[in-house]
Order: sequence, then structure tokens, then C-alpha cells
Amino acid sequence: MADALLSASLQVLFQRLASPELINFIRRRNLSDELLNELKRKLVVVLNVLDDAEVKQFSNPNVKEWLVHVKDAVYDAEDLLDEIATDALRCKMEAADSQTGGTLKAWKWNKFSASVKAPFAIKSMESRVRGMIDLLEKIGGEIVRLGLAGSRSPTPRLPTSTSLEDDSIVLGRDEIQKEMVKWLLSDNTTGGKMGVMSIVGMGGSGKTTLARHLYNDEEVKKHFDLQVWVCVSTEFLLIKVTKTILYEIGSKTDDFDSLNKLQLQLKEQLSNKKFLLVLDDVWNLKPRDEGYMELSDREGWERLRTPLLAAAEGSKIVVTSRDKSVAEAMKAAPTHDLGKLSSEDSWSLFKKHAFGDRDPNAFLELKPIGRQIVDKCQGLPLAVKVLGRLLYSEADKGEWNVVLNSDIWRQRPPIQQREADFIMDGRRSFTSTRKRRKENGRDR
Repeated sequence: MADALLSASLQVLFQRLASPELINFIRRRNLSDELLNELKRKLVVVLNVLDDAEVKQFSNPNVKEWLVHVKDAVYDAEDLLDEIATDALRCKMEAADSQTGGTLKAWKWNKFSASVKAPFAIKSMESRVRGMIDLLEKIGGEIVRLGLAGSRSPTPRLPTSTSLEDDSIVLGRDEIQKEMVKWLLSDNTTGGKMGVMSIVGMGGSGKTTLARHLYNDEEVKKHFDLQVWVCVSTEFLLIKVTKTILYEIGSKTDDFDSLNKLQLQLKEQLSNKKFLLVLDDVWNLKPRDEGYMELSDREGWERLRTPLLAAAEGSKIVVTSRDKSVAEAMKAAPTHDLGKLSSEDSWSLFKKHAFGDRDPNAFLELKPIGRQIVDKCQGLPLAVKVLGRLLYSEADKGEWNVVLNSDIWRQRPPIQQREADFIMDGRRSFTSTRKRRKENGRDR
């Protein structure tokens, strides 16, 4: 079955292949970026026909077997990137240890990796990646023979957030939200003209939802002259972010791409105005603009920050990120690390979305199943919310058990490690499983 797990794993691979950490490590090994681009292109070909393969696997055993080969190849690619990440970490720790002249870090690393073989001792990184490309080439070559048709956008993109609030509620975050609002309304910027606050946590932990509540708080809106929301995502593009800020405050950019001209214009527009900027879903601050790629996270942030300093005292920036290093590069103070929801808060959130205004006591046979589903979400608000919505119109105990017993819980590590991608295709997995149950005569 081309279930959520397979599609999710592909989406994770695209994100990891685009990460500056991986790209920089590849370059330090004197390998061409084109190698990663080629791998990405082969993966796109497979992703493009997954929906069609999901349907046709039930009537064509060859398609079902093809999906097994796809799944094996994707997991092998994940393992390869894990090994590259491990090798990158080893190099980083060794470099740090050599600079300090210490032995403790080296001892810790050796202890950590004692049972792990050197990732590329047998085959070079390049040959491993090329081998993966060749395998995906063979798998892709079967698409025409199997009669699979593409139904996806050829370029997978991450969803883009906006400041508009939906019906999301913030559970278990009451105290931290009050603290954040108090900080936004104060003129205390902790030693700088413009204060920076970060909200850090794993994907799906509620960072964006919390930032939206702050952005749309009535007192906050009255306090600032200008408010801007920018979704940054995986690629930090200095020119694009600067243009977006200008556009959001109603200033035309005339389609020019001179960072100097854009920053001068932004400085003029912000002069002596109390300004709130939300930078949502920032993965890193290393610019991907041509001519600025060699800048570090800290340098990239300083480039963006410079014209913002023209704003009035008391202006604030809120950044959400999965990575604490982003908060550190921005010298964010305070930094709020969102942990997991408690079991009871998770259950309350699930009930809201699974039962709505209906009385949960009217569905007593579903309650123990729902509790188990919530426990498997491991405190991740987005997972709880999406699965609750998925089951909202379902009163059949069998349908709830489909979600509870799905393979997506067992085949990979806990949901936190694949959270956004698991959620992104949860509905597809559920629908596909229902089709299979119908064909086997197990549906009502």
C-alpha cells in the first residue's frame, strides 16, 4: 500500500536533501551539488505516481510489488542520509575537539559510535549516492510498463503558514501564552532596541498556532503600529524575506532585486514605527541567495536585522523554529521550548476535534480506542488534532481501529521523528485502508 508512511518518507527526504547542513557537508567532500539534484529528480518521478499506484495495486499485483521495491529504496535512501548526518556530526565533534585540545569529547564520541562502523569505510559517499540513483532509475523505468500516471505537482513544497487563525485552540500553554503577551506589550528589549523571542519545538508541537494567537491578540494589535507575518520555511532567502516584509506593510518594491535598495526602502518605511515581525518556521538563517551563500547563520541574521533597527524602541520579533541554533544565532531572549502536551490535554484536544459539540459519553465504545490513539500521538498537538478531525464523522468502531492498528505506528520510529509528514498524508492512508477493507468484504 502506498500509505502515509511511504509518501511521508519521500517528503522528509526532499526536506533533508535541501538542508544547508547536508549541502555544505557534500561540498566539503568536494562532491557536486548536481549529485543531490539528480537523486532528488529520481525521487520526484516516483512521488508523482504514488496516488495512481495506490489505487492500481489492488487490481494489479505487479504494481503492489513495485510499491514494495519503492518502499525499500526510500528507506535505503533515508539510511544513507542518516549515515551522512552521522559522519557530519563525527567530523564536527573531531574538529571541535582538535581546537580545544581536549580528549573528553573524543571519548564521548568513541563511546557513542563504538558499535557503529565508519559510514563510508567500504564504499565512498559518491558511489553510494550514485548506486541509489541507479536503483531509482530502474524503479522509475517500470512506471510506463505498469501504466502509472502522474497526479502530483512535480515539485513538492512544504505548506506555507499565514497569520489567519483557524479553529485551533491552545491547550496546556495558558501560562506561557500570558507570559509571551506580557513580553510583547513591554518596552523591555533586554539590552537592544528590538527584542527577539523564540518559540522552539519539534514539528507539530504548536509553535505556529501559538504564534498566531499572539499575533492576533487584540491588545497586541493595538500596541504596534505595524505587524508582519513571514513564513520562511526550509530556505532562507534574504531578498525574498525583505520583499515580503515591504509588501506586508504596503510598500511597493517595483520588482527590483537589489538587497541594498530594498533595505534602504525598508529602513525608511519602519523609521520610528513600533513594529512586530513574526518569522514562522525558520529552519536556518544561512542565505540561499546567489552571492550570499557563504554567510553563516549569525551573519545572515545580521543582514536581515540591520534595516529593522530603524523601527521604534519596543519593536519585537517572534521566531518559531525546530532548531535551537536559530534562536541562538538571533540572540533570542526569551526562548520558549515547547514540550509535549500532557495526556489529559491531548485527550481534551482530541475530543474537541473528534466529537465536536457532541457528547463523548454517547460514544462509549469509541473512548478506549480514542485514548489509545492519543497515547500513540505522544503529546504532539498537530497529530492529535488531525487524527481527531479524520475520525469526526466516523461512529464505526472498525474505522477507529483502522487508525489504531495502522502500520504507520509500527514500521518507523516514534511519530515525533516523522511528524509533519505522517500527518500530511494521514487521510490518504485512512482512505486507502478503507478501500482495502471493502475489497476484502470487511466493511459494513
